[in-house]
Formats: sequence, C-alpha cells, structure tokens
Amino acid sequence: MKEKLNLQAVLFDLDGVLIDSGADIVASVNAALTHFGYKEEPYEVIIKFVGNGAKNLLIRSLDYQGINAETMPNFSEFFDWYVAWYRSHAAEKTVLYTGIGELLEKLKKEGVFCAVVSNKPLSVTREILKHFSIDSFFDAVVGPEQLSRIKPDPEGLALAVSLIEKKRNITILPEKVLMVGDSATDIQAGRALGAHTCAVTEGFGDRKKLLAENADIVVPFAGELVTILFMPKV
Repeated sequence: MKEKLNLQAVLFDLDGVLIDSGADIVASVNAALTHFGYKEEPYEVIIKFVGNGAKNLLIRSLDYQGINAETMPNFSEFFDWYVAWYRSHAAEKTVLYTGIGELLEKLKKEGVFCAVVSNKPLSVTREILKHFSIDSFFDAVVGPEQLSRIKPDPEGLALAVSLIEKKRNITILPEKVLMVGDSATDIQAGRALGAHTCAVTEGFGDRKKLLAENADIVVPFAGELVTILFMPKV
C-alpha cells in the first residue's frame, strides 16, 4: 500500500484477526463430539474447519468422522449444544492478538469507526468483545443470524456500514472502508463491497488461498496496521 488511506470505517473479522480463539473453539467442538458419543479430534484437524461459521465447522468435523450432518436426526440439537457450551467457555484460553488494543485506540482517536463482521454466533461474539473490554470500540457487530448470505457475499459488510451510518448520522463511502480478515472470503467480501482489503496471514484461514486474493494490504497480525495506516507522511 503506497498511498495513505483516508478511512471512515474499518470492518474486522473476529477469529484469527482480533482474537486467537483456536484452543477454545477446538475444545468446544470436542466437548460436543464426546457429549453426543463421537470421538475427539486433534487441534490440527479441527482448526482447519474454522472460518465459515459454527454450523459449517460442526458439519466438517462430523464429516471427518464419516457422519453426514444432513441425515443426523439431532443435528440442530448438536449445534445448539455446541453454541451454548462455547458461549460459556469462549474465553478460557482465548487471547487478544498483540497490538489490537493500541490499534482500536488509535482508530478511535483518528475518528475512524469500527465494526465486527463475523460468522461466529452473534451472542458469542458480543460476549467475547465484552470479556476483553473492547466492545465499546465497535459501532456495529454483525453475525450470521442477521444475514441471508455470509461472506464472501458482502451483505454482512454492507449491514455493518449501514448500522454505523445510522448510529453516527453520516454517509460512508465504500472506498473509505477497510475490511480486515484472515480468509479469502473476507477479502472477496471486501472487494465486492468496493472497500480496501487487508489480509492477516497468521490467522486461521488457508494462507495460500488468502494470498491468492492479492489484498491491498498484507500483514502477519492486524495490530501491525497501526504502523501502516498511521505512519507519518514523508
């Protein structure tokens, strides 16, 4: 990114971007699997299924054991049990990535509005943001329950922008929005909105697919955006 961006809003994915939540997600999936009579799987297996929402996470975890979620008579019960369990255990080992607090403080100071657009259940996302005392930095939090289409469709991003506009009584131009995510679908959604994009390479997404999207900005961790977005003009 050569020129300095003039941003009105930054939209963040949650898992792998703001929080390192892998250990708690995997533990909760395994808790659900064992509760319903299935076997646990290693971290390295389940973490690869993260990124397209809790339902897809569970479908893939079951499929790995040869179980078809579509023919399960109690998949909805399985899903609800997982969500309830995870909500109660979502921040036991989860941590904020380094630099996130500083980044959010700087964006607030510079008058840039923030939102979270995650495929994680909305109630869980809100609980996590509150747990880490960063909920006040976000003018909008969007989850899959509010949408008919999740990322890579830009519907969630557009809703987040709309919610910020209503709250702040402003108009936000797509070209003044930055989408920050760790998966190819995050970058695709940002581009579909007409926003700038930032790829976070050390998250949970498939790194090869992520880099193939050629995001406008590429960083290992989202906290490094402080330097990139707010470096002094030379």
